[in-house]
Amino acid sequence: LTDVDIIKFLKRCGDALTQHGIICIKENTCTPELFVLDKDDASVTRSVPFLLKLIEAAGLKIVHQEVQDDFPDELFDVPMIAISK
Repeated sequence: LTDVDIIKFLKRCGDALTQHGIICIKENTCTPELFVLDKDDASVTRSVPFLLKLIEAAGLKIVHQEVQDDFPDELFDVPMIAISK
């Protein structure tokens, strides 16, 4: 997805939330680059700060975040991010 598509998607998700609803995102991330483009599978891996800016651009708030720590070191970090309106 493009950055614009992610923002639009998150806005739609936020609009569908109930008063105390939470959206949970679990996403591969890279550091310290802003993003890594994989032309083989046409994927984009974003950094945590970049992903957080997209969430904020969608008008949502970060409630909690932590990194899943049981993955092998050679894989991308996988943060779990809880967001709300």
